[in-house]
Amino acid sequence: MTMSEKENGSEGRDASKLGRLVIGFYDLSVLLTYVGIAFAVIGICMAFRGELAISMVCLIISGFCDMTDGTVAHSFKNRTEDEKTFGIQIESLADAVSFVILPVAISLGIGNDDPASIAIYAFYVLAGLIRLGYFNVLASRSEVKYYTGLPVTTVSSIFPVIWIAHLFMSSPWNTVIFSAAMVPIALLFISRIRFGKLNKTVQAVLGTLAVVGIAVILYLD
Repeated sequence: MTMSEKENGSEGRDASKLGRLVIGFYDLSVLLTYVGIAFAVIGICMAFRGELAISMVCLIISGFCDMTDGTVAHSFKNRTEDEKTFGIQIESLADAVSFVILPVAISLGIGNDDPASIAIYAFYVLAGLIRLGYFNVLASRSEVKYYTGLPVTTVSSIFPVIWIAHLFMSSPWNTVIFSAAMVPIALLFISRIRFGKLNKTVQAVLGTLAVVGIAVILYLD
């Protein structure tokens, strides 16, 4: 047992009944994060079954959940420090599944399984995890006013556009474009470029575009 597990059982302190039975937090402040993870896992499974349009829809839904879960969490003013820290950590883990692993699964499902693509996946995953780890370090120190490096959540907007574009391309570009796009995206993950946080107006616009994107993808499938 680690020291953190011995610290008065604080990691399992939760007001909900479920929180008294198992470790973790299960209040409404993290509900959207859990929903996003569930859709990401469904998307990964669908990718391996060849249901790639459904996988892309799951990516968009996970992105919407990630975009709004922070706003929902901050609406709970009485959260404990443990709950706040847990929220930061679980959100990063959710981002790793939704926006790092799921895009790789979709690209593999398209047919990008050659050695070059596999090398790109390794770089993309590494860059994504470095980005998330770096964000966690900054978030634990103070409130983040801007993002250093491209937030991994943005792939939920970038890859659907690439997906729609690839449907109108001829072989081999219609498959290569997906894995090739991961290179500049990965570089932006670990870049020193600063990206501003989204305000509520931009979030509302992106939410609307997410619905439109889902409709277009399902229509073209």
